[in-house]
Amino acid sequence: MMNIQTPAAKKGDPETSHLAADAITRSGARQKQIERVVAMVQETNGLTSRELADHHKEDRYMVARRTSEAETAQEVEKGPVRICAIGKCKAVTWWEKGTAPTA
Repeated sequence: MMNIQTPAAKKGDPETSHLAADAITRSGARQKQIERVVAMVQETNGLTSRELADHHKEDRYMVARRTSEAETAQEVEKGPVRICAIGKCKAVTWWEKGTAPTA
């Protein structure tokens, strides 16, 4: 099981964000989302978070939040920055831990 170290809400976020963060963590949904994102990255290495969300039919904001948490859990890593095929702007690519190409 992954070891999640990051809080789901930031220190300056409103109380409602902290309440929601506590609820999603306590319910286990956050853990399941992180596991889902790790599986997505393992299946389609090298995509941006927006491309991952589009390819796997998931919410792009959930994927963007959970990729960084999966990185903290040392399950995925950032790869080279490139132009996202969907967002048309520079974005980091996500790779299974130990597989990212060097820039």
